[in-house]
Amino acid sequence: MTAPVPPDRPQAEKASPEDAEKPAAVAAVEVAEVAADVASGEAASADPWAPLNPGQGEAQRPGEATVPAPAAAPAPIAAPTPVAVPGPHPGGVPYWPPYPVPAPPPRNGLGVAAMVLGIVGAVLSLAVILFWLSWLPALLALVFGIIGLGYVRKGVATNRAVALAGVILGVSGLVVSAGAGVFVMARVHAANVERRAEADAARARAEAESRAAQERAEKVKEQAEADRKRIEAEQQKAAEDLKARRLSFGQSYTYPDGLKVTMAAPEPYVPSSTVFEVPRNAKIVQVRITVVNTGSQELSLYGSGSPTVRDANGGLVFTLIDGSNRMKFLPGSLSPGQEATGASAYALPEGAADPFSVRFDYGTGLQRKDVTWAGSPG
Repeated sequence: MTAPVPPDRPQAEKASPEDAEKPAAVAAVEVAEVAADVASGEAASADPWAPLNPGQGEAQRPGEATVPAPAAAPAPIAAPTPVAVPGPHPGGVPYWPPYPVPAPPPRNGLGVAAMVLGIVGAVLSLAVILFWLSWLPALLALVFGIIGLGYVRKGVATNRAVALAGVILGVSGLVVSAGAGVFVMARVHAANVERRAEADAARARAEAESRAAQERAEKVKEQAEADRKRIEAEQQKAAEDLKARRLSFGQSYTYPDGLKVTMAAPEPYVPSSTVFEVPRNAKIVQVRITVVNTGSQELSLYGSGSPTVRDANGGLVFTLIDGSNRMKFLPGSLSPGQEATGASAYALPEGAADPFSVRFDYGTGLQRKDVTWAGSPG
């Protein structure tokens, strides 16, 4: 066997085939010779100042017999220990191999770190809302795991399973994190689309409501304008009707139901006898009103039997009743085509007789209308 060469000596020559075939006995003899050389070296290096053994160093006296020193007890034979056989060296000087250097510890740190980071990344990736935190430890776990597997292939690390677990967990964490990111982005996009759709629908509803409100406002405006026009027309018609019912003596007016009423010009009247004293200097006139039913239905004259007379100052003039038969009241109703005349006398006070007015009322409720004649008593 070829022994390693010490650092301070040149490289030993390669053993020859004869050395390889040297018998084991010769090798044992060489080992014994080396042990003897070592023992002799230890004896030569003993302390010369150490105390002598009994009988050692004393001079032999004359006549004394020489006593041989007692033989030393044989040293116990130690169990043979395996020793390295020195290799051949030029000059025949043996040498010993150096002490074995301890092997460096395995570099398992990256594999362990990869597995720990892979676990952290996988756990964080399970929570969908934490996907943005899980990708970094998962990526580091993948990188550290790949480096750890490289160390295992080089023989400087021994935790292949741990590093491989870190790689698998890192890949899983990255995949789950990417999937969670895609899912979250999809949900956010869907939520944005839904929110935009709701906003569009709300805007459409608001626009529809605004258009409806505008249409309603236009309709209300149109209705108000129509009502205004209708009211104006009614007022104009009422004004025209009122004007048509403000007549002079001798003119006629026909109601919508066909009743035609006419007041003749007032005539002076001389009463025969009265139930009360006639005012002095009063002007007494007779008023004659003729009504004709020009319609096709019977008409009621309830409340229209006698007219209302007022003087020039607006004062009410009462009917002058005498005992003659010249005073007539209108009947309670008129048949179609029937005609009737009512006559009554009035004493107009002096100074307020010109002009005076005569009012005829006809109809019921809101349909009741008056016809007024005004003028000089003649």
